[in-house]
Amino acid sequence: MKLKKISLFTIILVLILSFTTYSIEKIEVFNIDNEWTISLPEDWQMEGKSSYQQYYSFYPNIPFYSTIKIYNYDIEENQNIILTAHINPDGDAVGSGLGLFLTLKETYKDKNIRFVLQDSIPYTTKFLKGSEEIETYNSEEKYSTDLLIFLDSATRERTGETGKNIEAKLSINIDHHMSNPSYGDVNCVITYSSSTSEIVYHFLKYMDYPINLATAEALYLGLVNDTGNFSHSNVKVETMMMATDLISLGVNNNYIVTNFLNSNSYQTLKMLGDALTKFEFYPEKKLSYYYLDHATMEKYGAKKEDTEGVVEKILSYHEASVSLFLRQEADGKIKGSMRSKYETNVNKIAALFGGGGHYKAAGFSSDLSPKEILDIVLKNLD
Repeated sequence: MKLKKISLFTIILVLILSFTTYSIEKIEVFNIDNEWTISLPEDWQMEGKSSYQQYYSFYPNIPFYSTIKIYNYDIEENQNIILTAHINPDGDAVGSGLGLFLTLKETYKDKNIRFVLQDSIPYTTKFLKGSEEIETYNSEEKYSTDLLIFLDSATRERTGETGKNIEAKLSINIDHHMSNPSYGDVNCVITYSSSTSEIVYHFLKYMDYPINLATAEALYLGLVNDTGNFSHSNVKVETMMMATDLISLGVNNNYIVTNFLNSNSYQTLKMLGDALTKFEFYPEKKLSYYYLDHATMEKYGAKKEDTEGVVEKILSYHEASVSLFLRQEADGKIKGSMRSKYETNVNKIAALFGGGGHYKAAGFSSDLSPKEILDIVLKNLD
């Protein structure tokens, strides 16, 4: 079957059904657990696998299906498509969204496909080809679409104005956060994956989409972001094989890392300097802690994106096992970020404040004072 003849709706469902259980009545969420079990209807059939499927297993013990027969879907129902991701987008939000956006636009030239975010993308991602096509949400515009695809967003609320105000007939939720409640009409939540960019990559490979250099660079940047440049424990064999494949497609690792990780603004360096000067260490809990008030940010003209990397930097203290970074926003609310080196589940602690994320990386927002937040965190650290 030629790619251009494949219904977009069918393709999206292939993505979902590759990781979900399917029934005539509905598509159910299938969050992959540590057991790596999957149940499938008896009438599903495995057919011949492509060379990619033969030599590169997507995830351990999860079968590929080269053909999934789905009927009665009209491609015209998905003429208008909008992709979105979480507020204050990081590298994975930008990379996964841009990678999917560029591929769908190239494949379906007759469709209206847009990538809309509430906030501007970080300056460290603007070197990516095609990034100029990413739109910032315009409150004066009324958005309506057939299909709304959420990427890298643990909750719909995390997308801000886009998730709140864009009207859509169908929504699809593609994410890797363990705290994701499966809020889409159709959900692909793969918590084992290192990043949403990794999920998008495997979808493109499985469906035999051509991955050009612009898409490869976007996905590679997303991978670098969420793996800490391949330093985190979420790096698996599959992650490195993805990186190898993208490099074989022309990605220059030095080019991505230099422009994304080793390119800092004056404000970013000032924020890091303030953090390293003022952070506190609580030896009984092995916690590195830093609070940044809004007045200090205003002093240097810093934005939210200029504080990226602070929570990781204070965790680098050799005696620390956990880090807590609190940042005061303009309205007085506190934005919290946590990281851990070893076995501390910071997702569980972030949940105490209504937040979440991953086992070793999580965030939250709170109306409590910095001291109240710190006391709760210290009390709940093992």
